[in-house]
Amino acid sequence: MKKKIFIMAAIVLMSGYLAQAGVSIVKNGSFENNGVISDITTKAPQYWCNINIPTTYFAGKVDTAWKSQGSYCLTLYSKSTVKCNAGDMAVVSQDVYLTEDANQIIFDLKLSTSSGSWDKTKRSAIVMMDGTVVWDSNNWPADANSEYRNQIIDINDFNGIGDANLHVLSVAIKSKVTETTPSWKEYRTQWDFVKFNAHCGGFGYLPEDLNMDCYVDMNDMGVLVEQWLMPETDPNYNDRYDLFIDDSNTINFYDYAVFAAGWLDNSNWQNWQADNCYEILPLDTDIDNDGVVNFQDFAIIANDWMKTKTVGGCLKGDINCSGSVDYKDIAVMADEWLMTSWMYGLE
Repeated sequence: MKKKIFIMAAIVLMSGYLAQAGVSIVKNGSFENNGVISDITTKAPQYWCNINIPTTYFAGKVDTAWKSQGSYCLTLYSKSTVKCNAGDMAVVSQDVYLTEDANQIIFDLKLSTSSGSWDKTKRSAIVMMDGTVVWDSNNWPADANSEYRNQIIDINDFNGIGDANLHVLSVAIKSKVTETTPSWKEYRTQWDFVKFNAHCGGFGYLPEDLNMDCYVDMNDMGVLVEQWLMPETDPNYNDRYDLFIDDSNTINFYDYAVFAAGWLDNSNWQNWQADNCYEILPLDTDIDNDGVVNFQDFAIIANDWMKTKTVGGCLKGDINCSGSVDYKDIAVMADEWLMTSWMYGLE
């Protein structure tokens, strides 16, 4: 009991913390975290917790049949010996944030079949955001082995950018027609390197980059000076500049100390699409994918407290993947408290 109380106290005492970095992250976008999964309805790829696959018509797996980065891909396919109905889909989804940093969804995709060419009148690969189709392979030429590298979806016009709420990003294979006989052809969509592009070359703004030009310099110092000691009640007050969150809700020396620690840092990594770009395993404790481990992640643990996982399901608060949410998960979070989580790096 004493150990449990200590863990809780350690978190509660950290009442002053850095403002969140606001980085939008797709976790495990290269499907590298779990290795081969023969059936994703019984074991979901890590972080892709929402699996909706009508097993009568479709199946899904993580395998090494194709790749664009790393070693694995997500394969969704329609079975060759059964009939599909128009609108049937196999969908894999992840909860994501669309903060002000995110401006594009980017992914790699291969379309293939067990024999012959891809028939776009029968199947399509789609990307959805909150259930709305934002990319459809039927808008592109296709054959039996079509590869789509660096497909870019502009999301600047999406509703909800920067609203700090979770949204659902989905990749899917969809039946376009109702079939009266089996197709006798397996249609496969293979997804890899699904990610958000963010400003500053793909890595988002640093919290100290107050004027959002990808560098922490005198221009940002000027912004901080303009906000100096400004109370929260002032109409010009901007909480984005309040880098150290405490009860005062003013820009003061605590915020300056955070700002000084980032002096001359930059996030302008222009080579993020290069071949030597790789996916960094993000912090498991950054449950809400906002780029920092803080009380928002702790709230998710609290919501899942003492729950246990069902077969094929996911519990976001189960950080150590034990099958239940308990004090061991809190201990892991305490070790990574206030750490920031970035998605891609350069070798």
